[in-house]
Amino acid sequence: MTEGDPLLHLLHTEQCFEAVLSRRADEPFDDDREHLLAAELHFTLQSLYVQALSSLRTQVVGCGRSPPHKEKSPAAAASPECTPGETAARVAAIKEMQRSHAATCVARLELTSPPPRVLSVAAAYALSEKEAVALTLLVLQRSHRTALFSGCLGSDSFEADQALLPALLCDASSLELAAFYDEERPHIKEGIIHVDEDYSSRQTASLSFEACDAIVNGLRAEARPDSYRRPYLVPGSGGVEGEAAAARTRAEAKRVKLDRLRLKLSGTKLLMALDSLEGAPPAEPQPLPGGTAASEQHGAAAVAAAGAAGAGG
Repeated sequence: MTEGDPLLHLLHTEQCFEAVLSRRADEPFDDDREHLLAAELHFTLQSLYVQALSSLRTQVVGCGRSPPHKEKSPAAAASPECTPGETAARVAAIKEMQRSHAATCVARLELTSPPPRVLSVAAAYALSEKEAVALTLLVLQRSHRTALFSGCLGSDSFEADQALLPALLCDASSLELAAFYDEERPHIKEGIIHVDEDYSSRQTASLSFEACDAIVNGLRAEARPDSYRRPYLVPGSGGVEGEAAAARTRAEAKRVKLDRLRLKLSGTKLLMALDSLEGAPPAEPQPLPGGTAASEQHGAAAVAAAGAAGAGG
């Protein structure tokens, strides 16, 4: 694919994607953020491929009463409309970029240690390869960073039936997704993934905000983003002392937010997997059929009991 290719021009409008495309297969992923960005590019390419293939199908077989598209005559060569041959070339170009990007990601993952958090969570829940891809898609639906990916999620190809989105982007069948959404699976029982079913029995899934936060930002306080709340500064407390006080306030806000997050995820395989990844001793599994809400109640009760024991001592 040449530098003047329209597909490259499109992807390079996103600086994040341009950075991903510049990495080599012999370079490990720098961090989870870069791995999720590479996954975002993967889904974007898959969406573009599905849309290009749909355009080619319409041109070849026609739609409604319109006759199938005919190749342009030399006199109409200046028309901006693509011929089926040109569209087929674009489909092939996107497919080749998909293959190249996937091969590069596989090679980079083999060099990356520890593995990305989303893959560690997938392993903890014994997800299949396609289910792990579906989990990554659910993470990115809440945390994506590019307008191209956002546009792909809301394109005409997918707006008609959001239930088809994981099947099209993850190359998974309806049966495979039904198994992923089964209410007896641990990731469903623990409330990590929520599944909604409409009147026609179509299922759509979403990742809990707590699970997404933990996967994207991790559980190390020093590596997490600052709280959205601005620290309160006493009027006139500027200079070094004021900055130090603000830093302490930010650090405390991050710690409190992280404690609340851990409380909501207590008893889940996700929390144990991420603790193990961060080097913390994993807690004993405590299955909670009520999901994250039950986890929060269980955690709160444990904290209250610990406080009562301390007071009695």
